[in-house]
Amino acid sequence: MTYDHINTNAGPHVLIVGAGITGLLIAQGLKRAGVEYTIFDAETPGISRPREWTLAIHWSIPILEQLLPTDLANRLFETQCDPGLRTGLDHTIEFRNSETGDVLKTISTPNMKRVSRKKLRALCAEGIEVQWRKTLREVVYRSDGPGVSAHFSDGSTYHGDVLVGADGPKSKVREILLGLEKARSTPLEIVYNMSIVKYGEAEKSLHVRSGHPQNLFGYCPKGIFSFVAIQDMPDPDKPETWAFQVGSSWLGQRDASLSNEERMARVKSAASQLSEPFRSANLWMPDDTTINIDPIAYWVPVPFENHQGRITLCGDAAHPLPPHRGQGLNHCILDASNFVAAVVKINDERSKKEESIAEYTEELIKRGAEEVNLSFKTALTVHDWAVFMESPLMKHGVTKMS
Repeated sequence: MTYDHINTNAGPHVLIVGAGITGLLIAQGLKRAGVEYTIFDAETPGISRPREWTLAIHWSIPILEQLLPTDLANRLFETQCDPGLRTGLDHTIEFRNSETGDVLKTISTPNMKRVSRKKLRALCAEGIEVQWRKTLREVVYRSDGPGVSAHFSDGSTYHGDVLVGADGPKSKVREILLGLEKARSTPLEIVYNMSIVKYGEAEKSLHVRSGHPQNLFGYCPKGIFSFVAIQDMPDPDKPETWAFQVGSSWLGQRDASLSNEERMARVKSAASQLSEPFRSANLWMPDDTTINIDPIAYWVPVPFENHQGRITLCGDAAHPLPPHRGQGLNHCILDASNFVAAVVKINDERSKKEESIAEYTEELIKRGAEEVNLSFKTALTVHDWAVFMESPLMKHGVTKMS
């Protein structure tokens, strides 16, 4: 069965492929600007993507607040892992020698928020109608005008003026634009372990959080990267209810065949060499904790044909990068803002579609390539103590580079 959506309004109609945080922010920005859009996602609500993790927002916070309607921007604190951190306290990032416990660097990050991915996505989805269970199959550039058509695997077709791929690191839109080989991400030989941990005891939770209220990063001569962050506080007065995101990584081949028990044994063995609270944060993991070994990959943006301004990319679809510099979401937010601004220029007839989308895409590729390369280098150097102290992370912290 085919359902054709045809825009009958004078302004541009935007097709947004992907209803993650980036796609939803585009939708919110366009809605706020009075621009027509339709947003799609392949997920089945409540079934797909059961995992949870945290995200850091720092230099992009003012941009995020401008994208969202005022009522949602005023509720951003609700998405924080600790909603009580609203007064500018402890907005820093601390790097430690995780073998000795010595502080290597403290970075001031005014108004930084460590947020729950699920909570932020839910907030960004408020007031947005998503077309769910829509798996993109093909993009066709209409011969009867300057439009674009998105064909989905369920047989439906939607027509618009601009299509933006905000469909994540394994973007189908990127693949359609560049072909499978050119769009393929490059894997890194990094074993990256990530877990959501509930200790169930107040004393243990308080000890794990004693390193830093929001997030603590560890690096050591043995090449182990460590990360501990508060993830959820169902009851701030009952530490036994708190949950944490606990991560570690080292250079090596990822082995997806390992059982969860084997993964945990390796994580605890590595952590046994570390100082507190990194050591106990890992050794106290309950046996039923899931250890996710996430693949780490990157793709450096390259120029692509935008078909007279009818198609482009945004967010992780445009620049998937390793997480070791904490930049992913911040650049996604800036991308969304820049794309909305480009469409608004078209809507206000201050710019032609092809020119506006070309300008947006050119900036996206240049900035994205710089950040991917910097994050790629950081992902390697955090595991190499000999060069870590001269690394981009130690020199530049988590600041935006351009």
